[in-house]
Amino acid sequence: MKKIILGLSLLFSLWGIFASFYFVFFSFEDFTKFQNFLIFNGKPYHYSGMNIFVVIERTSGYSYKSTSIALLNLFFYLTFLAGSLIYYFSKYKESKLLVFNYSLIFLNSIIKILAFTAFFDIDKLSFYGILYIIIVLIYLFISYYIITKNLNVIEEKVIENDNQIIENDLERASNYKRFLNSFIDSFIILIVAFDFISYSEMNESLTTFFSYLKTSFGDKFGLIVFFFLIKFTYYLIFESVFKNTPAKFITACYVTDEKGNPPSFSIILKRTLLRFVPFESFSFLMGKNLHDDYSDTYVINKKTDLTIENRYLQFLTIAFGILLVTYFYMSFKEILFP
Repeated sequence: MKKIILGLSLLFSLWGIFASFYFVFFSFEDFTKFQNFLIFNGKPYHYSGMNIFVVIERTSGYSYKSTSIALLNLFFYLTFLAGSLIYYFSKYKESKLLVFNYSLIFLNSIIKILAFTAFFDIDKLSFYGILYIIIVLIYLFISYYIITKNLNVIEEKVIENDNQIIENDLERASNYKRFLNSFIDSFIILIVAFDFISYSEMNESLTTFFSYLKTSFGDKFGLIVFFFLIKFTYYLIFESVFKNTPAKFITACYVTDEKGNPPSFSIILKRTLLRFVPFESFSFLMGKNLHDDYSDTYVINKKTDLTIENRYLQFLTIAFGILLVTYFYMSFKEILFP
């Protein structure tokens, strides 16, 4: 199974990297319907953002043809490739980057299924539409199975004595990790929210939905309500299904109840609702975590090699820094070097 996971991971990552650069090498005019389906709908996930424009053909004067590359999406696929190589060279022991990327596949599959269900029109259903949903369901199953059965197995630990507090047995995640988790998860939530907002311009049903939010809550507050809906769904699904979020996969921690066992759905629901208490996100600065304290849950460190864990975080920090520098350089290239 480990070799199968490695093979799939290499395939998914290389496929995503190739698809990111596809229009740099191939002309859109020669695009067939099958190629369109394969490039846009066959990838394991797609998250747009931080788009840069690359000149592919110069014509006369200042005229040129260009294509866009979603730099953020390319970054995710590069971490997927790095995770695959780390998984192999660590003899299948180190899997944090891999499980992070499979969580992105899972998230993207959930979004596609919800969107397909919400905007389903049987009169417009085609062969490619049926094939699309089949592929999405396959990706959903693969990501769920690999995360829960292979790369993120959490050993349940029952504490018999109710009076024994969890700190005596398991190590709680530091405030630094909690802040990092919040930052990464919020970043992904923003990506998903802005993807929907951008796509709404091309989708009548989404346009109607956003118009309803703006009419009901006002222009600015309507967008805030939408962001909160995405945030609520994100945390509820990930922490109820995996007891984790994509950020927690990277920082190697997970959610437990007060006895060190996986929390029930009702506890996760309560924990998620508590996240919306005003200024709750900053409660850790006062030595508290309101969504932990009032739901009787804890965020616990998994037993890992701290040296390797620090290298993961250093790699991601440096890689993300390079991403930002590249994006801003390409965005302001014409201004800096006229």
